[in-house]
Amino acid sequence: MWSRPSLACHTRHHLSGIRGRLHHIRADRLLLLTALLKQHGRLSARELARRLEVTERTVLRDVEALSAAGIPVYAERGRNGGFALLPGYSPDAAALTPIEAEALFLAGGHAALERLGLADPLASALRKLATSLPADLDSAVVRTSERILIESTGFDPPGPELGHLDLVQRAVFDDLRLRFRYQPRLPSTPGVRTVDPYGLVAAGPTWYLVAAHRGRPRTYRLSRMSEVAALSTPAVRPADLDLRSLWRALRVAYSDRPSVPLAIRTEPRWTEILLSSLSSQLSGLVDVTHDGGTALVRGRIFTIRGTAAVLAGFGTFIEVQEPAELRDSLRELGRELSERYAAAQPPATAGMIETLAPSGTGASRPPTNRTSSSPT
Repeated sequence: MWSRPSLACHTRHHLSGIRGRLHHIRADRLLLLTALLKQHGRLSARELARRLEVTERTVLRDVEALSAAGIPVYAERGRNGGFALLPGYSPDAAALTPIEAEALFLAGGHAALERLGLADPLASALRKLATSLPADLDSAVVRTSERILIESTGFDPPGPELGHLDLVQRAVFDDLRLRFRYQPRLPSTPGVRTVDPYGLVAAGPTWYLVAAHRGRPRTYRLSRMSEVAALSTPAVRPADLDLRSLWRALRVAYSDRPSVPLAIRTEPRWTEILLSSLSSQLSGLVDVTHDGGTALVRGRIFTIRGTAAVLAGFGTFIEVQEPAELRDSLRELGRELSERYAAAQPPATAGMIETLAPSGTGASRPPTNRTSSSPT
């Protein structure tokens, strides 16, 4: 039991009441709420609701649940009041529930930590934490780790080496501006960018830099950055920046870009590879229906030319039904390719092509990559 601190300017009262189990409320939100209070000292219900992306009523329920679970959360009344933790509070490892302990130790298998050089420090920290766990929790953790492995990489080749990841990370932590050459998805808009870095995001195997360019937040894929340099100029970073919320907002804005409907008919056996190949062009959910031995794929796409470039590798194994602009783009691609390769093959390459693709063997299936299962 903790003692209530005496404050001259504020009235505090200990919140208690709900005695329900914490698994009825998202554990990650409760953990984040506690972390926010430890970091900022005191936050209003409105500010907590904004940062957690929930309602103020939900924040009040979460605070009550934390208090009932033994977390010393207090409310400070008054104009500048809000919620706060008892000064000096530090959670005890013995207070972890079995499911919390298992989830914590399973989280150690993230490849992003290796890229940041944090895999070994995390493993060391978990070993130290394991020594303070009760015997029953320790055995549960061992049993879970022996049966479940979390890896962010599969059998596909790893992503490109990012030699500038360390430099970008240092600039993020040192709050220094970055300058780099960037090649976006559309090749028509390359150039040099000078940005104020906000943070790094590992989304699956892909690393992104969240930064402001001319005051506007944007995302930059690290694999498309080159000639990276950290400047001596201090970066401008908003005091109330919430990286998680900003990343989610940028993702929503990206998904809400203008798109056009798509309909493709193909054989069912090509559906999976078709969707995998189109993943960078698709917007939102995809609907696949089967009718008379064929599959009809419906969805929405961002760009006509980019989608046409992907679909060209499937040849006659697909039939685009809409949009009409995509059919026109495929015809244009065919015309351009016919003109490019209308001339006879140079002697040095003609024999090589004959050897690699003998007559009659190239029409049995669309070209594929064995590792990634996508058209080349």
